Amino acid sequence: MKKFLFLLIFLVAVAVGLIATCPDREAHKEAIKSVVSEVVNSEVDQSNIFTTELASISTMLTINMADSYLNTNLIIRDHTFYNTGYIKYKDDIKMISFGILNHVFTLDKETAKEIMKDKMKFPFK
Repeated sequence: MKKFLFLLIFLVAVAVGLIATCPDREAHKEAIKSVVSEVVNSEVDQSNIFTTELASISTMLTINMADSYLNTNLIIRDHTFYNTGYIKYKDDIKMISFGILNHVFTLDKETAKEIMKDKMKFPFK
């Protein structure tokens, strides 16, 4: 009986911990915007046509565009212990983020580049 009670208390503690550390919508947006920023910075670094000033301006504009896009198109589905972020992409819903334990896991850079090329009409290679 003591083992069962200990197991039950442990499971309740884990469940409460997961519920308390589930990230919010802003955490998903910030994680996705950091991936967008990395993609833009790597593309700007590869093309030598931008000066430092133009590169920082293009990065800032891109992040603002991504923020506006995410404000209107990011769908967060809250589950009890975790949540997921989705956007509509090519006539279906694509999962782009997964949040658990106060951390958000996002899509990889290649997928982000593909979505940005399609949705925001960026001239990436």
